[in-house]
Amino acid sequence: MNPSKKRTLRLIAVAGLLLPLCPLSAASEETAQIAASAAPLPAGEAEGPGDPTAPIERLNLTLIEIMKSAEGGASYQDRFERASPVVLEIFDMPFMAAKSIGGSWRKLSPDERKRWVKTFGDFTISNFADRFDGFSGQSLEVRGERPASRGDNRVVDTLLVRPDDEDVELDYRMSDRAGTWRVVDIYSDGSVSEVALRRSEYSSVLKNGGIEKLITLVTAKTAKRAVE
Repeated sequence: MNPSKKRTLRLIAVAGLLLPLCPLSAASEETAQIAASAAPLPAGEAEGPGDPTAPIERLNLTLIEIMKSAEGGASYQDRFERASPVVLEIFDMPFMAAKSIGGSWRKLSPDERKRWVKTFGDFTISNFADRFDGFSGQSLEVRGERPASRGDNRVVDTLLVRPDDEDVELDYRMSDRAGTWRVVDIYSDGSVSEVALRRSEYSSVLKNGGIEKLITLVTAKTAKRAVE
């Protein structure tokens, strides 16, 4: 297997200390309100959110298509544009963006929140476009779903099967948003929280330079991938 493919096909790098993703508290109710992507159905018309594995099955199909297109010569920008609509539909990006900066979210103006959600969303999409950059027989399999440790969330267990290398667990924490299951976190190797890793990474930047510095740094990191 090409060494560069082995290096880039891992969706989330496993980092040292895992910071657990905290459940919503009274202080973060505002975040939950902003995160809701659609108004609830009128009373009497509400339906259950259905199968939480369905959005992940769709995401998996898209990622396999991206990998195969990369093998056929598709550019990073092509892969980014293919991933973008699916990721933005399936992921609760406002919620994840808010949780990634913790209490700093409550201090942001409406414009700052909007810009940070866009920046965080572009970076998340770029992760898929950058890391799923080749195909050599891999598959993505949904292994089932189970209750999350707290609340009404569910966890969809998936596996990135790599014929010539160790398989990778990618588990998606799903939350019911007005009758639709949306991704609110990703766990690599079954335990490493993407949102918690970002919160740990961003905390010192926010402390020393605020949201403007963070937006600048994350935007630059996303842009750099397009030219590498």
